[in-house]
Amino acid sequence: MTAATDAPTDAPTVEPVDACPVCGARDGRPLLPEVHGIGVVRCRGCDLVHATGHYAATYLSESYYATRAKQRQSPTQPAARDSSRKRRNVELYDRLSGGRIGRPRAGARALDIGCDTGLLLDVLRELGYRTEGIERSPAGAQAQAAGHEVHALDIEVTDLGLGRFDLITMTHVLEHLREPVRGLVWIRRHLAPGGLAVIEVPNWGDLLRPLWGRRFRPLELGDHISFFERATFTAALTRAGLEPEILWSAPQIGTSLAPSLLTAADLALELRRRLGPSRRGPAASPGVAGVAGDRLQPSKQGRRWQRLAGPLVVRGLDSLDSALGPWLEGVFGAHCGWGANLVVVARAHVV
Repeated sequence: MTAATDAPTDAPTVEPVDACPVCGARDGRPLLPEVHGIGVVRCRGCDLVHATGHYAATYLSESYYATRAKQRQSPTQPAARDSSRKRRNVELYDRLSGGRIGRPRAGARALDIGCDTGLLLDVLRELGYRTEGIERSPAGAQAQAAGHEVHALDIEVTDLGLGRFDLITMTHVLEHLREPVRGLVWIRRHLAPGGLAVIEVPNWGDLLRPLWGRRFRPLELGDHISFFERATFTAALTRAGLEPEILWSAPQIGTSLAPSLLTAADLALELRRRLGPSRRGPAASPGVAGVAGDRLQPSKQGRRWQRLAGPLVVRGLDSLDSALGPWLEGVFGAHCGWGANLVVVARAHVV
């Protein structure tokens, strides 16, 4: 596939994804054209949608992830709000599991892969789990300081060694892996007998994604590699020996609207910078894709707006999810193909 633009000299290094991350086929039908070596194709072998490249780990860890970590530590990103969302996530997981997650046996162990600062682990500990996390970024130090046992390991490389868990959660991590099936196999091999895995990923079938093209925030081009739909997510789980009990993808208004609002803000920022010089510095090169491109960042004026309006907007979106989520799920069903996220509750396949 021919790149739409030549790579700018100041762009991060792009590592190619020459084969399908799930089945290994090298034949893909183009869906989004390449910009600076990063496009999107649909595998002709297994139908998975995946990127044709991603930014090098050095850029992601030292620039992109570091910036996000600073933003999470900002007073404009209150931990209480994030904790409330994690609590709602666990309530959903418990409902999908038929109440099993919320009633752990004495001494039950829970592991959160990509635990970040440990907010999900906090909720699981309140339920009675002995909590551990996997986090390779500096954010893991906060989870460890909160009393959780944290391991800095790579599930695509490291084999057994942590014992087995009654519950393993992995939220918005699988799409980052170069070998997602290998990561899922790791989960399956670390489940205790009767244990459950809860895995959540963005849905390529999201109703609003086609409106924004490659700019759509949840795509996170340059960082995300695989873009799952219900069928391809189920196929990856099956390849790894995991058996889905339920795959939930009900629509939620707030969860769907938030990425579109951010994407619209990104486009407004790019337009402003193109129409005139910016006092905040030069715009990103037009040849830079995804997470390294122009994004809304918290400037001094932006931080003031976030303090005043941000919490109101987020609270409003969360309220929409709480008020209308059950109604939308009742109308369109838990298996709706165009919800923003896919959530699976799975167990190890028993032969």
